[in-house]
Amino acid sequence: MTRHRFFPLAALLALTATPAVAQEALSPYVAEYEVLRSGAVEGRATMSLTAEGDGIWRLEGHTRGTQGLAALAGLRIDETSRFRETAEGLQCVRYDYRQTGLRKRERRVDCGADGIVSRDHRGEYQFPAQPGVIDQQAVGLALAIDLAAGRRGKLEYQVVDREELAAQAYRVDGEDTVQVPAGRLRAMKVERIREDARRVTTTWFGIGQGWVPVRILQAESDGMAFELRLVSVRR
Repeated sequence: MTRHRFFPLAALLALTATPAVAQEALSPYVAEYEVLRSGAVEGRATMSLTAEGDGIWRLEGHTRGTQGLAALAGLRIDETSRFRETAEGLQCVRYDYRQTGLRKRERRVDCGADGIVSRDHRGEYQFPAQPGVIDQQAVGLALAIDLAAGRRGKLEYQVVDREELAAQAYRVDGEDTVQVPAGRLRAMKVERIREDARRVTTTWFGIGQGWVPVRILQAESDGMAFELRLVSVRR
């Protein structure tokens, strides 16, 4: 029996780098996506950004299986990132991940002045505190900040993900046009740089949509593909 796999929503949102514009971009909004596996729609995803006060923001991603194997498995993925904006960029405060259905997973990351602690069913992992560390879901925010600021070429971020704290690298491939349920949109194409070729992750950030990701495609080496396509965004 082949184990069913489903794309977990990796939240990618729009910000800008300059303080004046960043304040405007850091405003609550909701983005809706359809989720596809190998070309077939299997779910819906929602991303929202909310201000909690005292400089803390909450980024939430919710993915639901609505059709096909994902619906049969009762798939539900909930991610919550809490972060603050600092002179060094976004700074992780706390990250929570929960997957329910036939396959259950939970993960939590706490980022404090005394250190960073990541916990899941396999154990606890500790890392020294350092500025500019973000969680896996908030990587897209950092990318959008740099894209809005006009940065191109190779971009790197310090990311805490499960049992490791390491740099993630991305390459900006230039402007493109994509067709999604939200329409035909101009976008900036970004690809994650990996040492191995087991998967290729490409994200298109909408230029006219405030740099919200309008399409995310993850292609696996076995031919499987997972995709998110923007349906709507409300601010």
